[in-house]
Amino acid sequence: MIAAERLGANQDRILKYANTGDVTGDRSRVVGYGAVAFIQSDSAPANSEPISLGQNEKDALIGLAKKSVETAVREKKLYEPPSTGFEAMSGEYGVFVTLREKRELRGCIGLITPNKPPYLGVRDAATLAAIRDPRFSPVDAGELGQLEYEVSVLTPFRRVLDVKEVQVGRDGLFMIQGRNGGLLLPQVPIEQHWDRKTFLEEACVKAGLPRQAWRDEATDIFTFSASVFK
Repeated sequence: MIAAERLGANQDRILKYANTGDVTGDRSRVVGYGAVAFIQSDSAPANSEPISLGQNEKDALIGLAKKSVETAVREKKLYEPPSTGFEAMSGEYGVFVTLREKRELRGCIGLITPNKPPYLGVRDAATLAAIRDPRFSPVDAGELGQLEYEVSVLTPFRRVLDVKEVQVGRDGLFMIQGRNGGLLLPQVPIEQHWDRKTFLEEACVKAGLPRQAWRDEATDIFTFSASVFK
């Protein structure tokens, strides 16, 4: 897949999917088979470009994050949002929700694997940021009026072959080696006034790796961009 991307592929197409149950009729235990073509298409969106959302969509997602947190804190349950109003977010995007109180971080959780509609990802990330971020105690009802909400919608990841490609202010970083992985959003190095080298080092620290692990051939580095709104 990576080789195809480097050759110019920017879109995938499922040619055929089947499993052994299609032949035997027994679907209690199956083996699946798939054929996928990776192609170059002039009509495919550039994956490095952040998703384009209008102000109405942004407001709707911020409102969804707020409602999700309030429902989790006050009613101790998962908010069930209507599916209408989020048609602009029909693609596959990872999402992060950041909560701040008096400008201080109060919770931040992301879902980097787009295995559900992005608006549901916002719902889940907001809920987890409020009650399951291990760095903080759960948000209580008295704090709800003080919370500030930030949503980040991520593009698909792209492997970095040369760290000089990493651009502070444009790129987020996902650093992974073995079982250790850590992600920093594009806005983090701007807020912290980091240069590229410090950004790479801090991404290693976030992954639980030595600061210089980005130089290790065993470390995979990925970049992404994000549409960020508050």
